[in-house]
Amino acid sequence: MFELCTREWSPRPRVRVDAQRMHDYLSTSAMPATAPTVPWAIHLAGTDHRFRLLAFDLDSGRHGADIARSDALRLCGVLDELGVAHLRTASGPTGGQHVWVRLAEPGASADSVRHLAHALRQHYPSLDTAPLTNPATGAVRPPGAPHRHGGYSLPYLDESLPYLDERALTGTLARMSVGTAPEVVQWLLARHPHTELPERPDRARAVRIIDGPAGPRLDRPRRPLTARTRALLTATPSAGTDRSALAHSILLGMATAGHSLADIAAAVDAAPGLVRLRDDRDRGRDDTARQWQRALAAAARFPVTTGDDRDPIDDELDRVDTAVTADPARWARPGGASDERILHALCVLARTARTRTLDIDVRRLAEAAAVHASTVSRRLRVLAGEGWVTRVRAGSGTKASTWELNLPQLGATQGEPAPAVSPGTPLALLEHHTHDVWSNRAGLGGAFARIHWAVLEFGKHVSSAHGRIPLVAFVAAATGYTRGTITRTLDKLHTLGLLPTSPGTSRKSMDRTAHLLGATGTAADRAHRHLVDRELHRWWIEELEWRRRPGKKRGVRPVPRGSLALPIAAPARARYGRFPTGDDGRADYHAARTIVSTALGYFPLPHLTVI
Repeated sequence: MFELCTREWSPRPRVRVDAQRMHDYLSTSAMPATAPTVPWAIHLAGTDHRFRLLAFDLDSGRHGADIARSDALRLCGVLDELGVAHLRTASGPTGGQHVWVRLAEPGASADSVRHLAHALRQHYPSLDTAPLTNPATGAVRPPGAPHRHGGYSLPYLDESLPYLDERALTGTLARMSVGTAPEVVQWLLARHPHTELPERPDRARAVRIIDGPAGPRLDRPRRPLTARTRALLTATPSAGTDRSALAHSILLGMATAGHSLADIAAAVDAAPGLVRLRDDRDRGRDDTARQWQRALAAAARFPVTTGDDRDPIDDELDRVDTAVTADPARWARPGGASDERILHALCVLARTARTRTLDIDVRRLAEAAAVHASTVSRRLRVLAGEGWVTRVRAGSGTKASTWELNLPQLGATQGEPAPAVSPGTPLALLEHHTHDVWSNRAGLGGAFARIHWAVLEFGKHVSSAHGRIPLVAFVAAATGYTRGTITRTLDKLHTLGLLPTSPGTSRKSMDRTAHLLGATGTAADRAHRHLVDRELHRWWIEELEWRRRPGKKRGVRPVPRGSLALPIAAPARARYGRFPTGDDGRADYHAARTIVSTALGYFPLPHLTVI
């Protein structure tokens, strides 16, 4: 297994190694002669950044093992229909799945694979897109590699014959040795209808990263650090500061100013702002070089500036984040938890798109905020009335509405945000608030999520200053809810085993409780349902256009499911045929939904009664 799936499959002569079993794969090693005893991963793309492997990592961490297995089964079904040789593996004891496809020369371009990853994510919510969107470092554990929690990545060929069947495995590996034509990327795109990601505005061409005598740096003249970066570098972090985010902000500023790894190493020795990197180094786990490469990669995409070391959009969105979190009591009102979540979701999406103006439909925003689409529609009107957002253009046909996040007005005495304000905080908060355990299926909801988050913050930020503040008082200040509401909620959280007993236990307890309450997979089910809704709407719009077209009309036969892939932009009527109608001639939406659901392989979760 090692000789074939690692040494032969790998497009590079080196592997990434998780020597400490910390899931970081920071170390690299020349291709070993025998299988290592620690987890290792192989790159998916060669040094030319063209993909020779497609590894679809269906992770159980977010939606649970059942969703990961279901997604893997559906994806393998599509590959079978296309006649693509592939290998499915169970990645380890946690229930994650990997689906491998080998590509023939010259491989697939990084842009086309990145496009495919984002399209498939709309169909398979458990898909981890990171390995497929980073041709430089994207890597996945190959078949036969150990898992950090025990066990190995083992071939999983058939639902009725789990794991190894030597004859079937030998046949599959033999078919994969030929390599699939790179056009499989386009075939998969054609089989998975999707909405395009919002295009980023034109930016200056990326700056090269060069490896000089003092280590890697951007290919630009070295200049003094800005006042903001100097302040972050020399100030001692206050209690509660996200020290990792602070270090990244400093490294980003130094990278933009043309500094090198040698400058960073010198700063780590004494600079108060880089205490996180210094502590890691002193504990024998020096992460400076990796964090510097990460900062260089981010800074290389920014145009050269002379007055600041950050992209203006980041400062603008920091202002929005600060305004959202400034008055917690605002979101304790009815519907406030949804309002807060929607605004945080818009901020996260805006950071990804690098613009405050977003073309986004209510279903996509509902998935990002983990609320119902009708709730998003109602609450956006409320937020628009309060000045948080503005609808720039109404949706039309299959085009989504355009919304703009408004900048809050700065007060006369308000200055630059404190270093403790971290752009990463809204993302962490959103990942917490959108967990399945807070869904209506679990019977908890947004208020429980806000109070639980405040409890976690109390545990992280407690210090000599905060230690004298009782938990209920701290949560009341952080959420705006009454003490009675907080006390009742804390009792319920305690009963469900959701109150953290030690650092790092909150995520596991949330996963466990969601499973016990029958809520695991709620977000995935919502994403699938919305995908069907979008396809159904697109089909009906095309049907209306066809009916209104003058002249003689010809019907369209749907393409059989197992036939050759359609072009990416194929009309819905070519995929599904004529929109079904009843005996009275009216559109039969129930029958149409069944057709689309079957074509997309979507079957909703059964309704589970929560006791």
